Amino acid sequence: MIDDDNIDGQPETTKSRQISSRELLFISILSATAYLILAFLIYRYLLEEPLNIAFKHGYTVSTQLIIGMLSGSAAAGIIGVIINHTSVSEVLHDFYIVDMVSKLKLSRFDRIQLSAFAGVGEELLFRGAIQPLLGIWVTSFIFIGIHGYFKFRSAGHMLFGLTMFALSMLLGYLFEYSGLIAAMTAHAVYDVIMLRIVQIGK
Repeated sequence: MIDDDNIDGQPETTKSRQISSRELLFISILSATAYLILAFLIYRYLLEEPLNIAFKHGYTVSTQLIIGMLSGSAAAGIIGVIINHTSVSEVLHDFYIVDMVSKLKLSRFDRIQLSAFAGVGEELLFRGAIQPLLGIWVTSFIFIGIHGYFKFRSAGHMLFGLTMFALSMLLGYLFEYSGLIAAMTAHAVYDVIMLRIVQIGK
């Protein structure tokens, strides 16, 4: 039986040095802190409002959590089909983030904490702080560009970039019409599912 934490079944001695769970957690906390500081500065000096305003609109917390979980799961299911059954599957490892994740040995805890910190931190900055300034479209372009998903080498590259852009737009509309917690939850749920899919498929 293959251990969940050693999905590819290869001995650790034959692998390059892996990032430990403690190191991954430190990176997640550091990144989330940076996102929080940037979001705070945007609200303080550009929007001239307190940061908690980002959480003030939308449905109740419980409703946002449900919407986020359903949206994130649906998005992961659709994108999972796209990356495994279209031309995207042939070029997926040309994208740095996907290639990097596929080489990591992630435990359940790693997948959960990476997804939670990314979902909360990135959505707070991009949807909660940047989107009120620049709008959904521009924010999504910036978000996808920073992640390195815009490549134009082939139809597969462009399809993946377009798919990721659509996902970013979905998160933007979730923030706009459901609330920031819905966007955070959808992002986190999507990430935790996709991390598992990428790990299994490597």
